[in-house]
Amino acid sequence: MSNVPNVLITPHRDYLPADSNEQRLFVMLKIPPAKEVSKARPTTSFVIVVDTSGSMDDRVAIGKKTKREIVIESLLGLIKTGKVSEKDSIALIQFDETASRIIDLTPATETAKLENAINQLRGFSGGTHMRKGLQLALQTLVDRPMSNQRVLLFTDGQAFDEEDCLALVNEFASKNIPITALGVGNDFNEDLLNRLSDAAGGRTFHVVMDNASGAQVAIDDLPAKVAEELSLAQDEVLTNLVLSAKTVQGVELCRIMRAYPSFTEFSLEKLPCAIGNASASDETIFILEFNIGSRPASRIRIAQVGITYNVPGENRKGELPPQALVVQFMAGDSFAVEVDPDVMHYVQQCNLDKIVNEATRVAESDPQRAEQLLENARRMTQRVGNVAMELSLSSAQDELRKTRQISSSTRKTIKMGSKGKTVKMEGGINELLLSEEEIQKASGT
Repeated sequence: MSNVPNVLITPHRDYLPADSNEQRLFVMLKIPPAKEVSKARPTTSFVIVVDTSGSMDDRVAIGKKTKREIVIESLLGLIKTGKVSEKDSIALIQFDETASRIIDLTPATETAKLENAINQLRGFSGGTHMRKGLQLALQTLVDRPMSNQRVLLFTDGQAFDEEDCLALVNEFASKNIPITALGVGNDFNEDLLNRLSDAAGGRTFHVVMDNASGAQVAIDDLPAKVAEELSLAQDEVLTNLVLSAKTVQGVELCRIMRAYPSFTEFSLEKLPCAIGNASASDETIFILEFNIGSRPASRIRIAQVGITYNVPGENRKGELPPQALVVQFMAGDSFAVEVDPDVMHYVQQCNLDKIVNEATRVAESDPQRAEQLLENARRMTQRVGNVAMELSLSSAQDELRKTRQISSSTRKTIKMGSKGKTVKMEGGINELLLSEEEIQKASGT
């Protein structure tokens, strides 16, 4: 069996109308499960960065434990799950007004050392200077290119140094270090956490201190969420995926997104573009969005797409030779609505983030428009089967109708949820029925 992964490339249309300006073409890149390399499990370097500011001693409810105690219990539970091995290393960093590495990368099987380090989280307090903790995480993971790397960031407050944190985004991207960011309560900046997690294809979660609903995570479920992130890192057998796309004149690559198993949008500031990792047990799906100028009726190669990658379990690098993306431009509009439903299923989920952000932006000044945007988003999540996000959007609509605004907690849930788990396309073509107007709006025709 070949040990070279396949990449399946599918445009949302095989034909585009000729002589039409500003058309959109969505191209799906599907990387099937990498079973051929899954036997060589990679090593995993897992750096946990914990906010130890004074607010971490707030109790989640009267008579219940503090947030700090719950984090400590979650981390102690992680090393006792039985899912870790000598191939997994864990480091622990705390930050408040300063930052320190409580323990450097240590085999996860050395439980006594790790337990001692985790229990030391009780001895800190101060402000929220997040950059210092993130900088230490980068330094901890330096020179480990053939190990799966992941940062777990836990915070419950506004960082005093947000601009400094954002200045580190490109460093996380260039080193392919995903950040899983867990924001607790209502005092943190969800936009900051979303941008940090986008850097290398991480995830964000809104952790609530009471009953969770929809896309929220209950703080009592934090141990399971931490264990889930470790399992995801263990399963990523293809890492440091870097995409290159060379376009012809008049064609612009305007967005690169991971559409499944969770959504994230990658920055186009630096090309070729780092697009994260791929799993051994499930396919990974990306969407490229191209803006195409007017073309006469003809068959044209509009771009070449290639991907490089690492196989850390085999300590080697690989490359997929550039593949030509060819489009047939046809006179007339008889082919305008023939779209690939699989591609459009993921395009819709990638557009959810834009719709939700616009709704939260205009909620105070134009609640009627915000409500309509939320309804559009809710219908889309219902159509693709994202039950948790549909419930959160419905709650946001109810709140907006009653109060004419969206609360801080609800805003965080839907904005972070729009970058959460996406739904896999299953079944036949009739499961995704788009109107002609929806297709034209998405594709720019």
